[in-house]
Amino acid sequence: MESYVMNQFLLYVVILVMIPAGCSRDVPPPDDVMNVSSMLELTDPEAIAQWEASADNISHSKIEVVELSYLYDTLGNTEQKSPRAVAVEICEARQNGITPEQQQALDFFVTNEKEIHTTVRKAIYQQYQESYPDYKEAYQQAAELYGGPNNIEEELPPIISGTELDQLIDFAAIRINPAKDGKATIGITAFGEWDINGIGIRLLDGKVIEIGNAYVGL
Repeated sequence: MESYVMNQFLLYVVILVMIPAGCSRDVPPPDDVMNVSSMLELTDPEAIAQWEASADNISHSKIEVVELSYLYDTLGNTEQKSPRAVAVEICEARQNGITPEQQQALDFFVTNEKEIHTTVRKAIYQQYQESYPDYKEAYQQAAELYGGPNNIEEELPPIISGTELDQLIDFAAIRINPAKDGKATIGITAFGEWDINGIGIRLLDGKVIEIGNAYVGL
């Protein structure tokens, strides 16, 4: 019952926030978005083969396993984490193979991971601060209806030191998209404790070109 109430609470927050934000055109059903949460950990060869051949692989993707030191687990700060094998989804590569543009984007991503993490982190904080008043109002209204968290700021902290979100956001998926106009964009999906709709970021040449809900990163 407690879990159900919290899910209803979060869903109500999402609905309230997305209406003023104007992003509902990209919002998938919450359950569909949350299913992405384990993609970065798909590094076992047998598990990769099973996923690539399954109906879940709707984009006919291949998985490439790379070693990363920043863009996995929690958002973190500027400190390097222990290197870890991470799964990257290469969209449509199961049908067409990895294109030169996608390989170039993947190589650039791995080589420049530290700088990309800094860029992504800055964009997430900026977007959160811009949306904070809407989120806070939605949380307060939801708490009145569903008896949400006693201390809203534990899950929805105001930004004071610039480190408040570092342990509240988890990276969920990294995707290399098909090339367009000779370039392949990179999508990154993450989830914050305050939002079941997720965070999506699209990158081109290491720069953020779009940020929004999880579908932006897909």
